[in-house]
This record gives sequence, structure tokens and C-alpha cells, in this order.
Amino acid sequence: MTVRSRILLVFFLALASGFFALERWLSLELRPRYYQSFEEPLVDMANILAEIAGQEFNKPDPDFNRLQFALQRVYQRDPQADIYGLHKNNIDIRVYITDSKGIVIFDSYYKAVGQNFSKWRDVYLTLQGRYGVRSSPLTEIPLRRDELEARSIAYVAAPIYRDDDLVGVLSVGKPKVNVSRFILTARRDLLWAVAGVAVLVLLTVTMLYLWISRPLFQVAQFAQRIAQGETLSTPNLGDNEIGSVADAIAAMRQALDGKQYIERYTQTLAHELKSPLTSIKASAELSLEDMPVLQRQRFIRNIQTENERALNLIQRLLELAAVENRQGVVDKKPLALEEIVEEIAVALHAALRQKQLTLVITAINDVTLVGERFLIRQALFNILDNAIGFSAVGGQITLSVIAEPNRTVIIVHDQGPGIPDYAQDRLFERFYSLPRPDSQTRNSGLGLSFVREVMELHQGTATLISGQGGTEATLVFPAN
Repeated sequence: MTVRSRILLVFFLALASGFFALERWLSLELRPRYYQSFEEPLVDMANILAEIAGQEFNKPDPDFNRLQFALQRVYQRDPQADIYGLHKNNIDIRVYITDSKGIVIFDSYYKAVGQNFSKWRDVYLTLQGRYGVRSSPLTEIPLRRDELEARSIAYVAAPIYRDDDLVGVLSVGKPKVNVSRFILTARRDLLWAVAGVAVLVLLTVTMLYLWISRPLFQVAQFAQRIAQGETLSTPNLGDNEIGSVADAIAAMRQALDGKQYIERYTQTLAHELKSPLTSIKASAELSLEDMPVLQRQRFIRNIQTENERALNLIQRLLELAAVENRQGVVDKKPLALEEIVEEIAVALHAALRQKQLTLVITAINDVTLVGERFLIRQALFNILDNAIGFSAVGGQITLSVIAEPNRTVIIVHDQGPGIPDYAQDRLFERFYSLPRPDSQTRNSGLGLSFVREVMELHQGTATLISGQGGTEATLVFPAN
């Protein structure tokens, strides 16, 4: 499936999912919210009427004639109300009162006086001191399941007290048919609105798809023809990400034509292998001298370790070559800086000893970096190896760390002769190097370039500053 088809498919799936989710919300959430707003005023009405009716329970024989008369007059009223399109011309509430045993002693509809309502939920729960409410069918006619809720009457009960004693229950009932009409109207209007929005979104998505997919198709055709060896001019796709991709493909073609890719990583591999081989050579020479057995074993173990590192270095640099343009670190993990520095110090022990140098390590306890261990270790190794090469015999190299909330700064300071002014801006260039003070030999000039690439992969920076007291290399890692 092409990228263009995937984009279109994702758009359609997102649109269908959103429409389905909204329809489900309307089905599951809209109805309860309307019924909540319907039930809440019934609670107020029931409690108000309960207080009014409760005055009759102060008499030995409660008389509800005044309440009955008032309700009969209410039923004769014509409100002539227009409630958002609903024309209401009658009052449809029902009120009944039971005593403390659940026997109906008043019914505004004259239907249930004398009946036992103690098992009905509204009366039963209220007599138990809880919130009483129930819903019952309006008629005895069998109804479909989807009509049961709409063609029913809701009853909300309130307790009647005499002093602090519960002496009766007053229930107020109201049909749900009107609120069901509100729900259906609201649901229909919302669905029409959603359908209109869906059509608008569909048109917008179609235009966006055509706008995006055409440049993608051109880039794909350009890349395919480049891969077939054709010489083409870079298509003008505008100043945007897709245009940048086309420019990057053209730049990549030029790099491959010039064999720059292969040459650079061949030089890098040769340079990076020099460090472990130098350590192996120094350890082998020192192990030939007279020394305690334990110390000789230490150098032999160092030879084994550096040999394994050289083999791993070859493999990892080949992997690094395969992902030259990667945008992030392949293997990000929290790393204990102290462990990495101690490992490097062991690897450089022979080189430090040959020049009688002292490596002072400070403030690295409990410092954690996030990144790829191999790359960070090799970058620090290159910096320290560079400091050893430019340090005078008997000098000191200091490695210190500044841990800040948003970054970690590693500083390596040597007591060498410093960097000439003419070379200050070129130190990180590929193949540029300065002669070592003691031997006047030059390295390949890829070590610091490798350090810069590693820091860029970790969104950090690398700098070298020279002064009268030597040279200071600074590596800055962001907190994440």
C-alpha cells in the first residue's frame, strides 16, 4: 500500500471513528443527562409539598381536602406554555401520600387510596431513610423495549416528619414523554450537525490529501529514478519539509558519487582502531618487564579487554556507517558516568604511566547521562587520549563534572602547551590535526570530528578552549 493510500485510509478511519464515537456518546450520555435535569426539580417539588402536607399530620385525623381542591384547580389550568417548541396545555403531575406503614391516604388521581404501596421503591426506600424514586409504565398496554423508558412516569418521594418522627411519605410523579421528545429532537439536531461537519471535514481532507500526496509522489519518482542511475535536476517542491527531502536526496547522490561516504568511515575506522591497539602495545611492552605477578596479570587482562573493544569497535563503526544520517541515538539508556570514566582510566593506564601523568577525577559520583554507552565512552576516550598526547611528561589531567538541572557538563583540563590561534577554529574539522609536542607526529584528525558527531547525536555540544594553563575540553549533555 502506498503512502498516499495510507494517508487517505487514515483520514477515513479517523472520520468514521469520530462519527461513531459521537453517535455512541449521544446514545449513552445524552439521555441520562436529560433525565437528570428532569428528576432534579421533582425532588424540590416533593420536599416542598411534603412540608405543606406535613401540617395535617399534627391533627389526630389528617384532612387533605384543601390539598385535593388546590390540585383539582391546578389540573383545570391551561398554561399555554411554549417550551422550545413544545406546546404544553395541561398539568400532568400526580401526587399521593402514604402513612408510615405505606398505606395510601391521599391520591390526586383518586386511584390508589387505601392500597398498600409499602413495597414500591419510592415509598419503601423513603421509609428506610433513603432517597426514594421509581419509574412505572404509563399504561397497561405492552410496550416495546425501546418505548418503556419514554412512555413511563417517574415518581420521586420525600419524607413527612412530625417533630423528628417519620410519619408518612409524599410522592410526586410526572410522565417522561415530554422529556423523551426533547431527547429525540436534540439527538436528531446533533446528528444532522455532525453529518454536516463530517461532509465539511471530508471535503477538507480530500483537498489536503491531494495537496500533500502530489509532492510525495514526485519525491518518490525522483528517488526511484536516482536509484536507477539517471541524472536529474532536483524538482522544485517549495520551501517545506517535502522540498527539503528532495534536496537531501540530491545531496546524498552527490556524496555517493564522490565516494565521500566510504572514504570518511574507512578513515574513522582506522583512527579509532589505533587507540585500543596502542593500549595493547603499551601493555604488552610493560608486561615484558620485571614486575609482580598480579601487576603482569592486570596488563594481560587489559590486553584482552582492549582486544575485545577493538573487535566491538569495528562492528559498531560499521553499524554507525550504515546509519550515517540517523536523527537520534540508537540505544538510549541511563548511564552511570563514574563507571564509564573508571573503565576509560583502566584502558589508558599504560599510556598515562608512560608519560608519568596523573589523572585526577572529581565530582562524578551519582552523575547519570542518558544516551548510547558506546558512543559516549568513545567520545570521552578520544578527549582523554588527546589530552594525554598533548600533555608534558609528569603533568596532570583533570576530569570534573558540573551537574545542573537542565544539563550535565564534563570538563577535561590538561597542562599542555595549548592551541595556536590559527588552529582554534579548525580543530573539529575532519583530517585536521596538530603535531604532538613530544614526537611532532600527527594523527589522522578524525578523533575530535568523531566527538562532535557524537555530541550532535545527543543534542549536546563540544568545545575546546586554550589558555596559559593548558587546554580545556568541555562536553555539554542536555538533561534528557
